[in-house]
Amino acid sequence: MKPRARGQRRRAHIESRVDLDITAFLNLMVVLLPFLLTTAVFSRLAVIAVDVPTPTPETVVAPPPLPNPNRYSLALRLEEDAVVVRSGKDAPISVPRNAAGAYDAARLSEVLAAVKAAHPEHDAADLYARPGTPYEELIAVMDAVSYRPEGGPLFADVRLGEITR
Repeated sequence: MKPRARGQRRRAHIESRVDLDITAFLNLMVVLLPFLLTTAVFSRLAVIAVDVPTPTPETVVAPPPLPNPNRYSLALRLEEDAVVVRSGKDAPISVPRNAAGAYDAARLSEVLAAVKAAHPEHDAADLYARPGTPYEELIAVMDAVSYRPEGGPLFADVRLGEITR
């Protein structure tokens, strides 16, 4: 036998070790592929064609009208010692707390019933309170603003606001 050259022996040795075991990798793919497919987010791209017309003098929108200075408004402020009722341009009416220390809902309802009689078409009242006002007092005043003691609505649209100063 003829001896092999040095390079040939090494090549034969390397070629015999070229086994690649991918069984573990395939097992991983078998597990990951269904997981990735079920958790993938399928999205669809959509293009919406929007043709915006150029403004012409006929299509220009007029600015909103200025607020009417003669518009009637009813505002109630929950002060620490009383409820102050401001009805339109009339002088404010103060309804003090009762002897128990709560806002006087019955007296407040009487005052608001007189305001409602003067302005029957008006259904909104703005109620302003400080951030620390107890919830029960706020609800009691809202009920007095919304309903008469004997039943029937007063001002159904009660809007809440905050006294900042």
